Amino acid sequence: MSRLYVYAIGGSGSRVLRSLTMLLANGIACKDEIVPMIIDPDYSNGDLKRTVDLMRLYGKIHSSLQFSNNTVNKFFSTEISPFNDGDFLLPLIGTSGVNFDNYIQLSTMSKENQAFMKMLFSDKNLASDMNVGFKGNPNIGSIVLNQFTQSSEFKTFENDFAQGDRVFIISSIFGGTGASGFPLLLKTLRTSTNTALASAPIGAVTLLPYFNLKVNDKSAIQADSFITKTKAALNYYEKNVTGNGTLNDMYYLGDDSMSNSYENCDGGEGQGNEAHLIELLAALAILDFSSKNHSGKIRTNFHEFGLNSDASQCVTFLDFGNGTLYLLRKPMTQFALMMSYLGKRDNAHKMSQKWAKERNSLLGENFLRSDFYRGLFNFRSQYESWLSEMAKNKIGFKPFLEDKDITDVLDKINGMPKRNKYGYNLFAKKSYDLIDEKLSKNLSKIQHNTSAPQTFMELFYIVADELCSDKLKI
Repeated sequence: MSRLYVYAIGGSGSRVLRSLTMLLANGIACKDEIVPMIIDPDYSNGDLKRTVDLMRLYGKIHSSLQFSNNTVNKFFSTEISPFNDGDFLLPLIGTSGVNFDNYIQLSTMSKENQAFMKMLFSDKNLASDMNVGFKGNPNIGSIVLNQFTQSSEFKTFENDFAQGDRVFIISSIFGGTGASGFPLLLKTLRTSTNTALASAPIGAVTLLPYFNLKVNDKSAIQADSFITKTKAALNYYEKNVTGNGTLNDMYYLGDDSMSNSYENCDGGEGQGNEAHLIELLAALAILDFSSKNHSGKIRTNFHEFGLNSDASQCVTFLDFGNGTLYLLRKPMTQFALMMSYLGKRDNAHKMSQKWAKERNSLLGENFLRSDFYRGLFNFRSQYESWLSEMAKNKIGFKPFLEDKDITDVLDKINGMPKRNKYGYNLFAKKSYDLIDEKLSKNLSKIQHNTSAPQTFMELFYIVADELCSDKLKI
């Protein structure tokens, strides 16, 4: 299988990877193996840690399952592979515990060079603490990020890259790490001594401003500079990124309303921004790039994303165009049905059902206490948080209603017109009882020699697919 190396630069890169992981858990198709490579000098970044933990959990669930031509289940089917002994991070050398002036060894320079550096960098720049990144200063980032290609991890990537593999780069354009890291990385890839890498298809998503920051006079990052930085970077990109025949596909995403204001945090554990629709759409850009066939001379194709309607507050599935609606609604609904069932039916109830009793040795108490099931339940908690964060954000994305607000799990889809899903049979099973009934009826489709995790996921995928097709008509 070909590999898609996804370079995620800075905090925005990690947040997009978080959304990508959620989409892949939903079973949304990707024909490549995903290899995330995070570039972020702020190792304690809350966005980074949350995403790495999520991808590791996804990997454990995926590794417990088998996927072949005979497999029905699509949940967690795409492989997300760490490139470096279980890690996803490309380390930066010499940035820990030093200020920028120490990093560039300012004190050892000649007086003439010191004067020149002080013309290029303010006193505040020179005194900047490197532990938490570049604090919105691409001029600092362009110096520091020049050295990541010297790491053994990057050399391993360069040597392992093979014909048929591809690269995708995630960055923001209004900060420090992403704005400076993207052009440097692209130039490095295109000048590689590995001809397969130098000529490989490369795509990128650039995030324009899509959120505000609360005013904090003590912070080095101020939202009122976002637009100015974006204009300057776009002017540079026009000549040195998209205008020089080095990039196959460029995706632009942003939100000009920027109505939501996050806590203004320079970095560290406190930087853990809530999930945003723009990050989900950026993840879709990765999947769109993966679906393309690239051949011939490199010519940059530009992509933007628009909605079908003017959804100024909160987006639902029906606000998407037909292509996005078809891609997202059914797999996300199938996954949401399974997640809701896991949360609403306790273990005692599950063990009392025919589908669990019939294969008690597989799906009974031992399974419900297994590492796989606990991992799946943990993933559910993170998935629910991701959906909740997007729904509350502005502009929001609320595809589903919360379980506490509905009486029937089949009413989860937000904005779907109410209709008679059960016919006129007064004794028909409904909601979670219908799921239990279908789980029991479909159990015979799963071979007896199938592992417990495989049986559980295959069974739920079959049932969720039936419910979406037969009852929800999607």
